[in-house]
Amino acid sequence: MRSLLLLALVLSSKTWALQVPAKLPKPYLNELALADDLKLILKKASMREDGIKFRINNSPENSVSIHCSKGDFHLDINAAPGERAATFYKGLREIGFLFPHPRTQISPSIEQMKKSCEKTFLWRPTLKMRGLHLHTLHPSEWVHGFMMNSPKVAEDTVRWLARNGQNILDVSLLRIPLADIKRKMSPSFYLAQSLEIHTGVSIGTAVQQQKTYKLLTIFEAITGWGAEAKITSGIHDLLKALPLSFIVLEAGTSEFTPANYQKTISGLNLAAKIMAEEKKALFTKIHVSSNQHHEKWGNYNFLPQYTKGNVGIWPHTVMFYGLLDEQAPMYGNKNFFDMRRFMEQEKSKRPTWYYPETGYWIGMDQDIPLLLTDYLRTRAQDMEWLKKEDFEGQANFTTGHALGGWLWDWNLALMTDQDYNFNPLTGLTLLGEDFELWKKHLDFQKLWFKDKGLIRYLSAANLQDELSSHRIHDRYIMKELVQDVNETKHEIDILERGYKEWPAIEGVKNEELKLLLEVTKLRHAHAIAIRKAIISDKEQNIKTAQTYRLEAQRKIELISQMETNYPDLPLFKKHTNPTSYQFGYAYLAGSTYFWDREERQIRDDRFFPFTKNIIDVWNILF
Repeated sequence: MRSLLLLALVLSSKTWALQVPAKLPKPYLNELALADDLKLILKKASMREDGIKFRINNSPENSVSIHCSKGDFHLDINAAPGERAATFYKGLREIGFLFPHPRTQISPSIEQMKKSCEKTFLWRPTLKMRGLHLHTLHPSEWVHGFMMNSPKVAEDTVRWLARNGQNILDVSLLRIPLADIKRKMSPSFYLAQSLEIHTGVSIGTAVQQQKTYKLLTIFEAITGWGAEAKITSGIHDLLKALPLSFIVLEAGTSEFTPANYQKTISGLNLAAKIMAEEKKALFTKIHVSSNQHHEKWGNYNFLPQYTKGNVGIWPHTVMFYGLLDEQAPMYGNKNFFDMRRFMEQEKSKRPTWYYPETGYWIGMDQDIPLLLTDYLRTRAQDMEWLKKEDFEGQANFTTGHALGGWLWDWNLALMTDQDYNFNPLTGLTLLGEDFELWKKHLDFQKLWFKDKGLIRYLSAANLQDELSSHRIHDRYIMKELVQDVNETKHEIDILERGYKEWPAIEGVKNEELKLLLEVTKLRHAHAIAIRKAIISDKEQNIKTAQTYRLEAQRKIELISQMETNYPDLPLFKKHTNPTSYQFGYAYLAGSTYFWDREERQIRDDRFFPFTKNIIDVWNILF
């Protein structure tokens, strides 16, 4: 009998034993910050400042009861520390408030609000830890918000996270003076923590890539001279400058090049020890590059398996490929099954938060631009798998909310509410879109863009693809197509067959998404024309391609003026900023840079990688 009881105890506690939780500081909710945010929401909804009141009670069950009296609404919140803010905002969403974008609020009518009266809703988060990694190594609105002179952008982003039930905010730090980092980032980070959002920064130990803030010089990393003292002082300086719950370290000299394997292990263990002493967490990123292998240690990206258990990991995937996709031809991989197995192996040994790249910049989707609907499907499937396998968290890698990026991030935030049951069309349905129409687009893109591989032709080769055999996405570059007529004919054939299957776009209600789908279809037509120019009648087919490109430019110009694309910031223009790219991250899309470059390559028969190349390699490396 005793053996049976012990077995039952073990089985009942299995889900807790499967994961190692991150040791983060206890969250603190400032109810005044919550009340201030409610005032902003009500003001935007043109409602009385006291039209909604709330009360928070301590309870292990996260629930919100909505009571109505004489036109006023009262939210009675029962929640545990760490989920009080999220439970409050769950109540607002049930009343009818939606927050698709940091600058967009959908407010309900009083009649809609009354439908929630005298009802109780449970807040059941899919994952304990959930939120965004803002990849500010790319020149987005968040570079302006967190590290330049637009603090309102940072504040709005923090509020957007809280309003959508998220509790993680991580920002890539750039190499700017620590005093500037403290002055510009502290206010938004303190706001985040007051709303129960854990704040972190991504930095490098000795990383050279894209002006990442780093703790060591290359010399110190290679020799080890003074490295321990520099890591110790560097982390303590950051903890003094910013209110942080965690730090995420890049271990190599870039995501493609390793540092010394043994020194990497020692450095990660040291950083984790320092953070643990401060009662904060240390993570390191696990990249998908496949060109770093050591006879003794194996894949450099999986090196953290040899560190102590307080070194947490952020296993990465890229683009619209997920952990369950059979094919993910990125960075020399067939798929990401090795990453999935590594996650399964390590989650019982160390904190493990999934780190998917949702929206890929530099020649893949956001800067073409392409509206890739399989982000919705893939992230929902990944989230369901994470829940099933009992992973603790997810930090979604996002480049920015312009050009439809807000839809991917908002939908993923919605997926952290179990009530939506991992439906990839949740966000679009809440926006009032036609479910069946969008399902056709999801099915079409899944079949043609992903399974049949049209994404290789609709996205574009970038400098790394043309300089190296270690390509970002498996593809033939333009030079190779000119040399292989049979491959070019094959690509034309499959592109034309897919083009005939495009679903209708006319029924899409959201004007930005409609225009982006139209641009995506124009890029499809452009890809056909540019390949036909290789086969025959070069001049006429390039003119046809140019017609598609100029029509796309016209539509992108309309998109750039929308509030969701921050028209008050130079995101679509060249400008000076602290990243490696002296232009906004939407500039390449707005100028149809990659479309034009392909036309010039074929017309001029010039394929030297640096011809018409806007990316400054020197700036990226140094």
